[in-house]
Amino acid sequence: KQWYQRRVAITAGGKECQECPGGTTKPCSGHGSCEGAGDREGKGTCNCDMGYNGTTCDTCKDMFIRNAENNECESCSSLCEGQCVGIGPKGCTQCIKGYELDETEGCKDIDECTKEGMGCGDPLEDCVNSPGTFECVCKAGYHRVQGKCQLEGTDFTNILIIVGVHVVLAILGISSLGFRGALIFVLFYLVSMVAFIIAKYHKEGTLGFW
Repeated sequence: KQWYQRRVAITAGGKECQECPGGTTKPCSGHGSCEGAGDREGKGTCNCDMGYNGTTCDTCKDMFIRNAENNECESCSSLCEGQCVGIGPKGCTQCIKGYELDETEGCKDIDECTKEGMGCGDPLEDCVNSPGTFECVCKAGYHRVQGKCQLEGTDFTNILIIVGVHVVLAILGISSLGFRGALIFVLFYLVSMVAFIIAKYHKEGTLGFW
């Protein structure tokens, strides 16, 4: 019959058909299949379903826990670090990286962007939180160059070009004006150069290329 299989035991009348582990009513506790059931082949052991273990598939494997409501073995929450003691994130005793234990919610995402000493340290970066992690992205109008955020379309080379242009203009002014006029010319260009750089590159207390 279906829930009987051939055992290795030998009797005077030949090989016996014996019950599968767990009996004929609910072989393998209803959580597995009996090897050789109904065909007189196999060893008669239980091949347990996922999450079940034991000779008769009546216990839960590691990282599985029995649900008291339906008496089924269910997987521990993916947020658990190691074995759980209950169903869902509340059943975790430790949490995976990026999560922390909360008395009411169990394993809860850590919002690194709001935690002191965590998140992004650069004032030109925005912190973007996501489940289990976070990301630092450059503010609007900035892009990342060698790990630092700077204004889009500008870099230190552009500043050197600006300075160079003003130096040339200052030299031309000195050659065409007297000493006093040249001094005023140079001061004017130095002030305008600094003002231009600050207005273009300075934001939130720092220059984009620093």
